Amino acid sequence: MMIYISTPEKEIYRNQACSIVATTAEGELKIFSNHAPLLAVLRPGILRIDCMPDCQCPEVKREEMLVLGGFLEVQPDAVTILADSIERSADIDARLAEQAIQHAREQLQEAAPEDAGKAMLEMEIAMARLSVVKRMLWKH
Repeated sequence: MMIYISTPEKEIYRNQACSIVATTAEGELKIFSNHAPLLAVLRPGILRIDCMPDCQCPEVKREEMLVLGGFLEVQPDAVTILADSIERSADIDARLAEQAIQHAREQLQEAAPEDAGKAMLEMEIAMARLSVVKRMLWKH
């Protein structure tokens, strides 16, 4: 199946893949070729694209990146992701992610009830960044 990933600024990815895993508002979702049509809201989390020789990919590889929100559309032969923002795993600094988690914790403790949602979103993004970095370190 074809995978198309774009942000408002540019196209990030366009290639064949066997499967894709994304974090949606309903939980983690894994999509294969011929999946039923679907539209989902993306939450901050890991986006994983798997390519294997048996599904007509040019090479065997796994790509992981951090999606900070957006939408995912599934058609039987294609997946389109319109992301608010994407960070490649190699570009994420673990130390900065840990600092962001600490900052978000402090903000959450001090936040007025009407501002707690923003602080929780910052925490969710920082934790997703750290998760991407840790997964990358486990592979090496």
